[in-house]
Amino acid sequence: MTDKEIDFRPILPNAVTMAALAFGVSSINMAFWGRWQMAVLFILAAAVLDFLDGKVARIFGVSSRFGAELDSLSDFVSFGVAPGFLMYQWTMDNAMRIEALRDIAEKPNAVGVYWMFVLFAAMCCATRLARFNAQLNDKKPPYWTHFFTGVPAPAGAFLSLFPIVLWFASGGSVSWFRSAAFVGFFLIFSGVMMASRIPTLCLKHIHVQGKYATTLMILALLTIAMGFVFPWQVFAALGVVYLATIPVGVYYFLKWKKEYRK
Repeated sequence: MTDKEIDFRPILPNAVTMAALAFGVSSINMAFWGRWQMAVLFILAAAVLDFLDGKVARIFGVSSRFGAELDSLSDFVSFGVAPGFLMYQWTMDNAMRIEALRDIAEKPNAVGVYWMFVLFAAMCCATRLARFNAQLNDKKPPYWTHFFTGVPAPAGAFLSLFPIVLWFASGGSVSWFRSAAFVGFFLIFSGVMMASRIPTLCLKHIHVQGKYATTLMILALLTIAMGFVFPWQVFAALGVVYLATIPVGVYYFLKWKKEYRK
């Protein structure tokens, strides 16, 4: 490489991270205008890009502390702020909102007690990301290889969005999916899972035996094909599967931890 040539490799993963941040901020805009499906899809797009930026950095060998910090800031907006704002806008009573605009005295009623759940989820996400950065260089026992500490931020965002995904999957026919209590529960649950130290499965280092690889590939392709036809039903099914993996992950973590200490 000559002096006049510019190495763009260090820029690529940060550009992907910035794109993820743009989707997260744009999701907030979509939620403000009531474009619910686009708001959800933008957060999912941010999650995909969040997965890719680390891959790009490792492929080009340009991982850096700056990139890690930038990634965390992007994650906080896309997975800590945007999902809660979307769910709050989606469940807020429009009559209260209009009345609050007319009479400032009605503002506390429009904000409502459920706003604290949005704040709680955001603060838990910030805690999770700060802890992750602080433990980047910590050495963990071998049995931690297949596990995250708590739920990763993108998965936490998906748990926050689970009520609206179920609502879309049902065609809007199940009204209580949109109830503030149901939404509030998932905001609290996702926040607790992100901030907790509960071990959750990490698929990065799981190796599938050859005899199962073809079957899993077929299932993956079938899921992708169905996702183009029934996207919300597939997202809902994946959410149920992910919820089921949480107790499974805890079981195997405790089992492998016990075997390691023998």
